[in-house]
Amino acid sequence: MKYYQTNQKTRHRASWMLGLLGIAGMLNSCGEIYDLNAFVWEPEIPLNDSVFNREIYVHNLALDGVEGLTGQPPDYLDPILFSLERFSVVHPGYKISDRWDLGMGGSFGVSISGNNGSRRGLGYGSSSVGGYALMDTAYSQVQDLPTSMTIMEPGLTSLDAQGAAGSGMGPFAYTFGGNFIRPDKVVNLGSQDPVLAHEAFMYSHLIYALSEDLIKSFPTAQNAQRAGLLRPRTLIVRTARGNFAKLEFLSYYKDTIDPKNMKRDQRNTPFGYFSFRYILIKADEVRFGFVKRRPSMTVDVSRKKTTVHYDEQI
Repeated sequence: MKYYQTNQKTRHRASWMLGLLGIAGMLNSCGEIYDLNAFVWEPEIPLNDSVFNREIYVHNLALDGVEGLTGQPPDYLDPILFSLERFSVVHPGYKISDRWDLGMGGSFGVSISGNNGSRRGLGYGSSSVGGYALMDTAYSQVQDLPTSMTIMEPGLTSLDAQGAAGSGMGPFAYTFGGNFIRPDKVVNLGSQDPVLAHEAFMYSHLIYALSEDLIKSFPTAQNAQRAGLLRPRTLIVRTARGNFAKLEFLSYYKDTIDPKNMKRDQRNTPFGYFSFRYILIKADEVRFGFVKRRPSMTVDVSRKKTTVHYDEQI
């Protein structure tokens, strides 16, 4: 019995020492911090004020834009997290943090979500104070931060439709099996001519961003689920840290901004690629671009290319 007690103490001491060594090893592993999913948290780059008061165009935002970041590869159901303040895609591993401002896609397709740590949803449990308001107003007409608006925290909206396929008022319109925006393109659906039938099929089940450009291109288009003409939509986004942006979605198709060129062509224009434009202001400002202090920028996420348009007149 005495031998057993001595052996048990030795085992406990050895286990305790190994535990300490294991913890020390984790703490001293190249200065990196790991969570339970083995995701490596990288130091955050300080915010640069040059992002404010300039128009930023983001093209082709999709999950493949997070390639190269440290950590687990993204799952196709992961939301696409984007930082308006750093005009960059954020790895899904930072979901519970204030490093991102707008969540898109994921298992909800074209759904949009803000980042608020005090409300159930993406980012819950972080210090984030974000959210957004959806305005039934054209982007260019939103000059001031609205004095009365309902900020959804975090908010979740997508399609401008009533019924099973929609969530009410949203920044995108889905045409279902036809195309109520371009009915002339789907007249040959079900045609006996396979070439005509295929061409018509390419214009069915499209998702259009309710942008100013769409309304200008098709001014008589009416929403099949809502009475009346289509109207442009603008998001007022409160960032995770309390600043504000006005934002307009432009497209859901890769390399395709012009709504007249959108079709179901997975080879040449794959879907699931968000394009949008926005202007960011600080929390204590009230005017969007009242004085545009800096030239606009274009960020092509899929090509990892940023272009500053220095030739603009400011």
